[in-house]
Amino acid sequence: YTFLHTLSLHDALPICGDVVYIDLDYIMAQSKLFAAEGKALEAKMQDFQTRATAAQEGWAKKEQSLASEYNKLQADAEKLQQDYAKGLITSLNAQQKQEELQKKGESIQTRMTALQTTVQTEGQALQKEEQTLGEEQMVLMNRFQELTRKALDEINADKRYKMILNAVSVIDADPSLNISDVVLKSVDELYEAGALE
Repeated sequence: YTFLHTLSLHDALPICGDVVYIDLDYIMAQSKLFAAEGKALEAKMQDFQTRATAAQEGWAKKEQSLASEYNKLQADAEKLQQDYAKGLITSLNAQQKQEELQKKGESIQTRMTALQTTVQTEGQALQKEEQTLGEEQMVLMNRFQELTRKALDEINADKRYKMILNAVSVIDADPSLNISDVVLKSVDELYEAGALE
């Protein structure tokens, strides 16, 4: 396997030059590793972002609603005081209305406390999920880099190239020096062979 594999890889490699380059973004995007694991992770991250945004918007709406209720309650309390001061309401009615307003205020405070607890609990869960997704992304990138390193070691086992550059660093080059497709083929073969297990 190794001898035939090496022959087929070397047949596809450019003969001229001590320096070649690869496009890591292209290799990653086209790799079987990314097709199998990267797309699934991308979908999970998009789903997470949608849920996190919806949760934050929901919390903000509830907070605005409670703030609006509280402002109305404050306005009602001020009006009640003004009406009482002007003698437009009896002290018994004023006391009853004052008790109603106090109960509404306690209800708003209870709901605000419950909302804060929900935000904290759900926020921590979202933060933990985001951290896990970040770790999964880092592991995927490390797996890709490891496969690429193994592929390059295999391809350049005979030290035919003195330098292999990342296309990001290359300003202008002969396209025949681009060995990305050869590296991609090797990365895919290594992935399928379970080189990371």
